[in-house]
Amino acid sequence: MSATEKKRTSVLDPFLLQSITQVFSQTPATVIASPSDLLAQLSVTTPTTSSSIEIISDLPQLDLSNRQNQLSSITKQTPLLTLNHEFQLPTPTPKRSSNFLKGCKWSPDGLCLLTNSDDNQLRVFEIPCDRLPLNEDLNAVLHLQEPELIYDFQWYPYMDSSQSDTCFIFSSCRDNPVHLFDAYTGLVRASYKAFNHLEELVAAHSLGFELQSGRLYCGYDRIIRAFDIQRPGPCVGQWNTFDKANNIYQSGIISCLSFNSQIPGMYAAGSYAKSIGIYGDMNGELIAVLHGHVGGITHIQFSPDGNRLYSGARKDGMILCWDMRNLGEILHTFQRHVGTNQRIYFDFDPSFTTLVTGNSNGHVLGWDVNNPSTPILDFLAHNDCTNGISIHPKQPLLATSSGQRRFAGDIPVTMSEDEDEENFYAELNVKKIPRENCVKIWPFIK
Repeated sequence: MSATEKKRTSVLDPFLLQSITQVFSQTPATVIASPSDLLAQLSVTTPTTSSSIEIISDLPQLDLSNRQNQLSSITKQTPLLTLNHEFQLPTPTPKRSSNFLKGCKWSPDGLCLLTNSDDNQLRVFEIPCDRLPLNEDLNAVLHLQEPELIYDFQWYPYMDSSQSDTCFIFSSCRDNPVHLFDAYTGLVRASYKAFNHLEELVAAHSLGFELQSGRLYCGYDRIIRAFDIQRPGPCVGQWNTFDKANNIYQSGIISCLSFNSQIPGMYAAGSYAKSIGIYGDMNGELIAVLHGHVGGITHIQFSPDGNRLYSGARKDGMILCWDMRNLGEILHTFQRHVGTNQRIYFDFDPSFTTLVTGNSNGHVLGWDVNNPSTPILDFLAHNDCTNGISIHPKQPLLATSSGQRRFAGDIPVTMSEDEDEENFYAELNVKKIPRENCVKIWPFIK
């Protein structure tokens, strides 16, 4: 049986899982006790290797090639605003022939849009939401240049444009510490550094905020570190996600993080090793390790009630909805088209009734969160991969970003006998491969 026909979910001690399930079922929506306190009351022993179990969930085999034929209708939409000239390279070269986007995120107050692109720049756009549509392109009001490839970027969760002391952007890039940028001036205000066992600086691959403690959590290779935002410098705590001696088993680079808003201290960590770890408190206590994707995890998000966890992966055509009250149970499977290794985001509307995602084929898909069978939204947003999705927190607007790394071998061509192969493909890579690197703002009509 193929991997897409049968999904495996590896979890820890069944007695621990039963206790956690009781906690979720008996705890009201507003929880003040931490998971560690609840676990202590239950007197659960530490799981051992011999007590680990494996749950197998049967899922239908996907046929993504015929997905479009199964849709009842495909809606057509016109963007209210298109931003593209900021992402055009002045002089394309064979090494960098395209400045493709890698995601976009609305600010918490909805006044600004933050983008990430292949030129290692974060750009901040002020979008006049009350005057859309516009017949003109907009310039970024702020350019934040990083020296290396950007791994992750986040707005400060309490960002308010009317209060300058809350306008911050966090960014992590290769071979550098996590940077805190001032969203007014573009200056680096603070750095958060992590070092390996050789005292070498290591870069964070993912960023997440624990709102109760005000800490910044960062994912590294088999390690999660926490930083006090108000005290820049070294981390205030770190926890191994793979430690054979202590029976902790989540390997790989921690690629994404999400915190449960109803259970203080509980968070999920996705790994490029295709696993999702559920951690019970801020000291890194591992509750379960979930396996269900065929590719490395690229994006995860808890539901507001804390009962569901949504996850997506690279080269994996499924968004899985996990039941946190019954760990290992997959409630829903949302089918999309993901054929590349890049991070393709998904997002939810403020009421958390609609799930929207991008696709490698340029389409935007949306579902009712309780009905994954038929999309309620499907339109062609870009003529390239739609990798970024962000729904406005206050207005019925949707932002999308597009692009991907392309090479000369991606399209069928013929070369004459007189042409030099290296120069031919270099010129082809710069001039002839179709691309669309832009940001579009759409009316969000469900």
